[in-house]
Amino acid sequence: MQRTRSAILDAAARALGRRSDAAMAEIADEAGVGRATLYRHYPTRESLLRGVAEAGMAELVEAFEAANLDELPADRAITRIIAVYLRNGAKYAAVISQADQLCDHAAIERTSRPIREVIARGIGDQVLRDDLRPDAVFAMFSAIVERALWLTVGGLMTPEEATETAVTIFLNGARRPG
Repeated sequence: MQRTRSAILDAAARALGRRSDAAMAEIADEAGVGRATLYRHYPTRESLLRGVAEAGMAELVEAFEAANLDELPADRAITRIIAVYLRNGAKYAAVISQADQLCDHAAIERTSRPIREVIARGIGDQVLRDDLRPDAVFAMFSAIVERALWLTVGGLMTPEEATETAVTIFLNGARRPG
């Protein structure tokens, strides 16, 4: 049963990534299951979108944990966060902008906590500016990374180019002056 749910979520992420209005029947076909099976697991489109978003959040949390961010200087940890996000987030790009509506607050917090911790560490280590509010720095960082994701998904940049560009823009604008 879990394998079927995973196949459906993977297929939905792919189909929605190609076309945000992909039909439930198209998703069922891509998953290799009947529509009745799809609806048994996800009775509404919203429940399917919620499942895709939650799967994406869980994958990002696992990837951040595996990235050993605590062992890196803040600037290198920021680079790794962006690379992880672009590598893992591309699969879920269709639902990322809706995460606030689709995921519970705890899931969003688990995903954002490692980023907030690295930003706080960067400020404490004087790698990042301390004259800006940390929540504002986090919001700007998130916006830059989300835009880099869309440039990657849209085929305008490779994930490597987008990572390098996002890191450069964020750190050169957020580094402590002088």
